[in-house]
Amino acid sequence: MLAALAAAIFFGWSTVAQAGEPRIALKGYDPVAYFTDERPMVGDPQYQYEWDGAVYRFASAQHLTLFKADPDRYLPQYNNWCAASVAKGEKVHGNPEWWLVVDGRLYLFGRPIGPSLMSKDAGMKGRADENWPKVSGLPAPPLPDHMRGASQSQ
Repeated sequence: MLAALAAAIFFGWSTVAQAGEPRIALKGYDPVAYFTDERPMVGDPQYQYEWDGAVYRFASAQHLTLFKADPDRYLPQYNNWCAASVAKGEKVHGNPEWWLVVDGRLYLFGRPIGPSLMSKDAGMKGRADENWPKVSGLPAPPLPDHMRGASQSQ
């Protein structure tokens, strides 16, 4: 535990996750809301579900039910990493407040301009898809200051 605390201080993390403790995905945002409400919504801890080692939170019981029926439909592409950065062969944390749904898929971005860039660049998705196998194996970069907090995790 002391080593984990020292690592948290060294790397600037605001919380220390215990071994095996699930992480809160999408900074606690509801992945279904991007599709049903067309906007990011913070999920309610009373409606949460663990999937693939992460805890997802939902704004309503209906959203939780939709997610359980088809998680892959609602999960962000590229495992929550910034789509524009993946297209460039880089790994940058995606922020659930900077997003775009294209062809029924959710994409996150590391900067607020990301959704606009992807909307204007028809080839970005293809480049990101092509780069993803290589980028997925890259080490995770440090979490940016604007994404730090108790409920935040990649």
